[in-house]
Amino acid sequence: MRKIALLTLMLIALAEIAVGGIVARAATLDSGESDLLSQVNSFRASRGLSTLVVSDSLTLAAKWMATDMSVNNYFSHTSLDGRSPTQRMADAGYPAFSTWAGEDLAAGYTSAAQVLQGWINSPAHLAVLTNPAYRAIGIGRSYAAGSTYGWYWDADFGGIADGAALTSVASFDQGFHAAWAGQSANPTLAPGQTATLVVALKNNGYRGWYVGSPGQQANLGTANPLDVARPELGLTNRLATTTTSYVGPGQVGWFQFQIHAPSSPGTYRLDVRGVVDGATWLEDPGIFFLITVQ
Repeated sequence: MRKIALLTLMLIALAEIAVGGIVARAATLDSGESDLLSQVNSFRASRGLSTLVVSDSLTLAAKWMATDMSVNNYFSHTSLDGRSPTQRMADAGYPAFSTWAGEDLAAGYTSAAQVLQGWINSPAHLAVLTNPAYRAIGIGRSYAAGSTYGWYWDADFGGIADGAALTSVASFDQGFHAAWAGQSANPTLAPGQTATLVVALKNNGYRGWYVGSPGQQANLGTANPLDVARPELGLTNRLATTTTSYVGPGQVGWFQFQIHAPSSPGTYRLDVRGVVDGATWLEDPGIFFLITVQ
């Protein structure tokens, strides 16, 4: 089942605002969101329209709404807390009440191409996509296995390419959290010997971890220094994903990986931390291993 929804809010600007030369700082988009951005801009370019720049504040609003719909299993332009799209954009830091603003929603589509085609096939959505007043866009998508439509998409459009960095981004809760739940013992190895290490993290957020789903797959990464390969141990910066395909809220996910002992004797420290690539690093409970090479 698939659905699309549209809300175009054409608010006349209180003052004429020049947008030439303003480039918004790129917000973090996952692969599907980036694909939709590229396709929307390609479609607009084919109509001789301007390219939409990514707005951090609009992306913040779009990601929040997509997540809220998927987690709470509803499909509406009015969020469960009673806010309109314009209010959500304004709350995220975008000047939505003083420029053109609009929102497109889609649900049930698994790819960006399907979302765009659904909007193109709808005259009302086509009018939004080809509106020359828009200069900025924010895109969000979210998946929930137990929801009616599975994938939920949100595209927020605005008439101003806001370039200011957001202070509210740091407080945006994307729903991914983890706590330490266990780990294997510190190994003692001979030079060249291999060993398997295990880390258990409890999903104490409100979003599930899905293997193979961009922006929702939980991985175990290197830490301290963060995100750095450890070739002396035969490791890249990503060590493992969960051994099960899904880890729901309240469940424990297990990460298993193999290390290779260096040729030089000594004690090697390996710090690790959970990460959902394309979304956020999980909490750092200070997990580490001491690898003794005799």
